[in-house]
Amino acid sequence: MPPDLLLILLIVTVSAALAHLLWGRRWIQIPVFWLAATGGALIALALDARLPLRLITPAGVPVLETTLGAWVMLIVASRLRL
Repeated sequence: MPPDLLLILLIVTVSAALAHLLWGRRWIQIPVFWLAATGGALIALALDARLPLRLITPAGVPVLETTLGAWVMLIVASRLRL
């Protein structure tokens, strides 16, 4: 498995688990949160979102921007009350 894909999956999974810990009520929300975090991370990567900060990018993945994209979509998913 390529290291960039592994890092993205790690960011998405940790973000979704933490969001479920904070806002989750039912087990069915775990896959919804995971899909929302994946969508947000992929949107951030597709837009090539970069903050003006010079941060490290392990395996070519902008960690901060990917995490922020995942959390934006997680907040949207948490407000849908699924």
